[in-house]
Amino acid sequence: MRPVVATLLLIVACAPPQSTTSPSPTATGALPTATLGGLARGVSADVSAARRWHLVPDGLQQEPVTITAHFAVDPRPGEPRVRVAGRDAPMSVIAGGPRGFTATGLVPLEGLSPGEHRADVVTRIADGGEGIAGSTTFILSQPEYVVWTLDFEGDDASDANMANTAAVADALTVPMTVMWNPRVWTTTQVSAARAEAMLAWTRGRAAKGDEIALHLHMWTDYVRAAGVAPRTTPNWGGRSDGYDVPMTAFTEGETRTLVEYGLRLMAERGLPRPTSFRAGALFANAGTLRAIAALGFTADCSATPAGPFGSLQLPWTLPRDAQPYYPARDDANKPGDLPLLEAPTNAGNTFGHSAASIEGIVQADLRMLAPPGRAAAERRGLTVVSHPATIDGTERAAIETLFLAFEPLRYDRDAGPLRFVTLAQLAKAFAR
Repeated sequence: MRPVVATLLLIVACAPPQSTTSPSPTATGALPTATLGGLARGVSADVSAARRWHLVPDGLQQEPVTITAHFAVDPRPGEPRVRVAGRDAPMSVIAGGPRGFTATGLVPLEGLSPGEHRADVVTRIADGGEGIAGSTTFILSQPEYVVWTLDFEGDDASDANMANTAAVADALTVPMTVMWNPRVWTTTQVSAARAEAMLAWTRGRAAKGDEIALHLHMWTDYVRAAGVAPRTTPNWGGRSDGYDVPMTAFTEGETRTLVEYGLRLMAERGLPRPTSFRAGALFANAGTLRAIAALGFTADCSATPAGPFGSLQLPWTLPRDAQPYYPARDDANKPGDLPLLEAPTNAGNTFGHSAASIEGIVQADLRMLAPPGRAAAERRGLTVVSHPATIDGTERAAIETLFLAFEPLRYDRDAGPLRFVTLAQLAKAFAR
């Protein structure tokens, strides 16, 4: 018997060792494991969108919807994809994330209509069908824009008021379109020191990303310095210094000369060449717009709803809620083919207002926008005007009240479709 026992001992000694490790316990409620050629039926995932609000693509952005799905099993055998409105987009998968595997897909927005959309994460099932591992929703809206324009009038603006202006922009994350007025360099009414202080402030705002635009009033000293015969009539306020003479009192050729002169003065002092314009007191006509378009401007905000200004009637026949448009070459009030976006100043002037008195403007502006939580069916553009020289503590509070009313609609807060933009950005958004 000894040879047999020895042989048996030799066989046992040469056999591979048996593991004594117990299998890992299965977590309660664990999902089924992946099956070759597809997933087991019933595999689920936690699905979410990177943000709730998305905008119909415009000239500023083409941002797809990012959908993420977290799986407890490797979903790659099921070829996961995200499905929106009957269209599928592939998903990439990586190991990691809160449940072990993360799938990500990008949903293009082209062709989707405004409203709430459901995104399903779909996988192939081993039995030949397909299953929905999880779903989420997102809102697609037409974009809504607010432009804050700041008019320098060609006279003095104090350091305190400019500081108030900047404080509003920085605290509420609102970009400014600073409408610079080069008249400060052609008059003795503004000291060189004050002109330099305003210029330094404007350069600082440009460095922060704000737009520098051009704003002209027909001051007699500026007009004369530009080589054009000054006027004192017609006027809307009974002054004699030209400030209240409408730009429409000058010919198209004279307008071009006046604008070119301002551009040269700005370039000599290191300011960027502007592409946006506003005429003093919003007096502009087809000749004005043709002149600035010929000089390369891409946006104007001189238009405004019809009505009087002082003792003169404005040259505009637009409705209260007039929206950005490309005007006709021979009639600034009608749509046409002039290569210049007209963005009507339709959202109010904050001058002289307090936090209480601006409530009427707040409500009028909100009526032009989609209600909170609802997608906008069409693009809307609102242009607000203020003046750095007048923004004291009272007007600052009024502006803050107005802008805070837009908080429930802001896209950058993922709360709605409204974006604060510059006038140059608005021109890109509406580019044809």
